[in-house]
Amino acid sequence: MPEEKLSWKDSNLALIGSELDHKIKAAAAELEEAWSGMGQSPETRVWRIEKFQVKEWPSDKFGKFHKGDSYLVLHTYKKGTSDALFHDIHMWIGSESSQDEYGTAAYKMVEADDYLGGVPVQHRQVQGHETETFLTYFDALEILDGGIETGFNHVEPDVENPVLYRVKGTKKKRTLTQVPLQKSSLNEGDSFILFGGKANVWCWHGQKAKPLEKADSNVWAENMCTMGTVVVLDQGQGDDSEDKFWAYLGDGDIQTDAADDEGVTEFTPLLYRVDGSIAKDLEKVAEGSPVQKTSADYKCLNKGDLKDDDVFLLDSGWEIYVWIGSKADRYEKIAAMFAADKYSKMDPRTLELPVEIVKSGAESDRFLSYFA
Repeated sequence: MPEEKLSWKDSNLALIGSELDHKIKAAAAELEEAWSGMGQSPETRVWRIEKFQVKEWPSDKFGKFHKGDSYLVLHTYKKGTSDALFHDIHMWIGSESSQDEYGTAAYKMVEADDYLGGVPVQHRQVQGHETETFLTYFDALEILDGGIETGFNHVEPDVENPVLYRVKGTKKKRTLTQVPLQKSSLNEGDSFILFGGKANVWCWHGQKAKPLEKADSNVWAENMCTMGTVVVLDQGQGDDSEDKFWAYLGDGDIQTDAADDEGVTEFTPLLYRVDGSIAKDLEKVAEGSPVQKTSADYKCLNKGDLKDDDVFLLDSGWEIYVWIGSKADRYEKIAAMFAADKYSKMDPRTLELPVEIVKSGAESDRFLSYFA
């Protein structure tokens, strides 16, 4: 009987001294070759977690992620005219990734941070809830079925093996997520691309699809259709005459509602102190005033509450931040990501929020925007 694959959502990040800890160390041996030469110049690098090991992801697949996998992404860059290098390390968790893959990604992210001298900012990205900064690394984010542990063999789409994508646009980038090839995958509020190879591409828009998403879908479909012309279809405006498109999708009903793109639009930020003992509950330090998601500058908390010998967790409503003071002890630092992981699983709202590990003196502008 095959071993049950446990979801990342059911896992804990209590890695130190655990069975997973020993498995990862055994697989990594004495030196992680994946880190060799990284972060020495501006670049973006991607690795996939494969059986407790870090395997480099080919550059021609950058932006393509499988739902069943976990990945690490390093982005090295400069600011202005300075020659100094800055690093952001992200672990991306697919919706069907296992707890072993998630745990290994978290462990390896810390290892990569150590390799780069503790300078990088660490992030957790969850499928479907990626930050705009993460999305800017790629022309588009393409979410595909399967993964390394599923034995899934990815077949390049063509007329015989087409793929249906749901398109979600952001202010800066777009995400294409593979959905089942069936009529019931369509809904009135989104745009979809049916890709059957470089000469056979259809773009279908639900009657309530947003203009920006429709425009993005058309552009991306044109980029895909390099050997033909995209067929653009609008729901209820002659789209029923395109027999070949509907033949791929079969019978079924188009859904009336799309997923809620807005989610929480107003929230009261919460600041907690993280105790070195991860078994203890978080201690609430402060509660800000209600803020709007669309605001650029909140200033609802007091930066003086952040003590340099402690670790703090900020729930902004749309992202979880863990701030590590420069004088925090080793146990508090180890507890940091575990605290964010534990906190995120206390409520459905927080489960899939991005997480950013912030270090004293190297805070991101977004984190600082919450403090007066």
